[in-house]
Amino acid sequence: MLFTASLCLAVSSFAQNKALKVVDSLVENKQIKEAYLWLEKVDTTKLSTPNKANYYYLLAQNSLLDNQANKAYLNYLRSKKLYLQMEDNEKVADINLDLVVLLNATDFENLNYQPFLNEYLDYAKSKEDPLLLAKANMQVGKCFINSQPEKTIYYFKEALRFGKQTKDTLLNAKINHNVGVLYAEHTSHLDSALYHYDIAFKEYKKHDLIDYMSYIYNNRATVYEKQKKFDLAIQNYLKADSLPIKEFRKKNKQLLYGFVADAYEKNAQYDKALEYLKLHLVYKDSVGEDVQNTQIFDIQTKYETEKKEKENLKLKQNKLWLLIALAIALLLLTTSYFVLRHQKNKKKITLKEKEVQQEKLEKLLKSQELLSIDAMIEGQEKERQRIADDLHDNLGSLLATLKLHFHNLKVKRDRLKDEEDMLFKKTDDLIEETYQKVRGMAHAKNAGIDVNESLLPAVKNFASKVSIINKLVIDVIDDGMDVRLDSALEMTLFRIIQELITNIIKHANASEAQIHLTHYGNALNILVEDDGVGFDVSKIENKEGMGLYSIQKRIEHVDGTVTIESIKEKGTSVIIDIPIT
Repeated sequence: MLFTASLCLAVSSFAQNKALKVVDSLVENKQIKEAYLWLEKVDTTKLSTPNKANYYYLLAQNSLLDNQANKAYLNYLRSKKLYLQMEDNEKVADINLDLVVLLNATDFENLNYQPFLNEYLDYAKSKEDPLLLAKANMQVGKCFINSQPEKTIYYFKEALRFGKQTKDTLLNAKINHNVGVLYAEHTSHLDSALYHYDIAFKEYKKHDLIDYMSYIYNNRATVYEKQKKFDLAIQNYLKADSLPIKEFRKKNKQLLYGFVADAYEKNAQYDKALEYLKLHLVYKDSVGEDVQNTQIFDIQTKYETEKKEKENLKLKQNKLWLLIALAIALLLLTTSYFVLRHQKNKKKITLKEKEVQQEKLEKLLKSQELLSIDAMIEGQEKERQRIADDLHDNLGSLLATLKLHFHNLKVKRDRLKDEEDMLFKKTDDLIEETYQKVRGMAHAKNAGIDVNESLLPAVKNFASKVSIINKLVIDVIDDGMDVRLDSALEMTLFRIIQELITNIIKHANASEAQIHLTHYGNALNILVEDDGVGFDVSKIENKEGMGLYSIQKRIEHVDGTVTIESIKEKGTSVIIDIPIT
C-alpha cells in the first residue's frame, strides 16, 4: 500500500517536471497560448519548492510576453521569494534583472525599480562575472537613458567592454542595439545610430530572432523620420509590421501603428494616417496599460509593506536578542569583575605573606652569612698570625743561620778559585733578597690596627712597609679622616684594603698604586687604584676567602657599595662607599 502511494507520487512528480520543461520550451519560442494551456495542467500543490519557484517564474515570463505586466510582476515576486528560501542567489539575481526591465519599461512614475537594480548590481560585483557585469551596465544605462544620457553612454561602453570578454555575440548585439537607440533618441548622431542598428540586425538575423528584427526596422524608421525621409520611414515601419512577432504583440502593435500614423501624416497621406490611428487606438484599449500599471503599483506597495514589516520584525527580534546579549554580557562582566577582584586580593595577601617570609629568610641568611664571614675573618687573622710567626721564627731563623754559614764560607773564599768568586757573590745576594722578602711578608701578614691607632695610620704604616719590600710605590691620600670609626668596622676596612693591595702585588704587575680615604658627612669613601695590567670584571667568581666577591658581600652587610672598574693594560680602580651612622 505504502509502495503504491510512493510510486504514484513519483509518477506525479515526473509528470509535473515534464510539463514544466514543455512550458519552458514554449515560453522560449514565444508560444504564449500553448504555454498557458500547459501551465493550467500543473497542480502547484504537488510541486516541490524548486519546481514551484520555476513554475511562477515561467508564468511571469509568459504573462510578460502576453502584455500582462501586472501578472508578470506578481509571479516574479512569488518566484523570487521561493528562490530566496532556497538561497539560490543566481536565480534571485536573474529575477531582479527581469523586474528592473519590467518596471523600467512602464511610464508609471510611482513604480520603483531601484531596489531590484541595487540587489542585482551587488550580486554581479561579488561574482566578478563579465556576463553579469555586462548585463548590469547595460541595464543601468537604460535606466538613465531619458534623464542622464551622458551617463548612459558611459555604462553602455562598459557593457560593451565586459561583453567582449564573454564572446556572447547575441549579448553584444543587444548592447549595440541600445547604443543605437541612445544616439537616435538623445543625440544628433543619427548615422551612428544606423551603424549600431546594422551591427545588431546582422546578429539577430543570424539567430532568426524575428521580434528583435522587427524592433530594428521600427528603430530605423524613427531615424529616417527624423531625417525627413518619410518614404523610407514608412517602408521600414511596414517591414516591422509584416514580421510575425510573438512577444509583447499588443503593446508593440499599439506603438507601431501610432508611429506609422504619424509618418503618414508628416508625408501628407492623411487617409493612411487616419487608418493606422484607428488601429493604434484599438490596440491601446486592448492593452489596458493604465489599469495594469495601477495593479503593479498596488502589488509593489503590498510587497514593500510586507518587506518592511518583516524587516521591522527582524529588527525588533535583533533588538531583543541584543538586549539579552547585553544583559548576559553585563552579568558576566560583573561576575568576572568580582571574581578577579577576589583573586587579586587573595593574590595580594599571598604575595604579602610571601614577602614577609622572604624578608625573614633574608634576615636569617644575612645574619648567618655575617657570622660566617666574621668567623672566616677571625680564622684568617689567626692564620695570618701563625704564618707570620712561622715565617719569622722558623724560616727566618733558618735563613739567618744559612746566611751566617755562607758568610763563613766567604771569609775562606781566598782558598777558592777565582771563577767561583762570582758564584758566591750571586748566592749571597739571593739569600739576602729571600731573607728580606720573608721578613717583609711576615710583617705584612702580621700588620693590623693597634688599640690606640686609627684606620689611617695603620694603612699608611702598611703601605710604607709593602712599598719598601716590593718596590711598589703606594701613596695614601686622606681627607677628613681625623675622626675614629667603630673598631670592628676599622678592622674590616683595613683587611679589605690589605687584600686589595695584596692582589695588586700578586696579579697587577703594577709600579704605582694609590689609596684614597675620604670621610665626608655621614659617608666614607675608599678608592684603591693601580696602573697594572687590569682584568675582565665580568669574570669575578664567587669563591671562598677574601677575594673580590667576598669583599663585595662584606661591604653589602654594612649597607655599602663596591664599584670595580678595570681596563686591560690601563689598570684597575675599586671604589667603596659606606654610610657612617
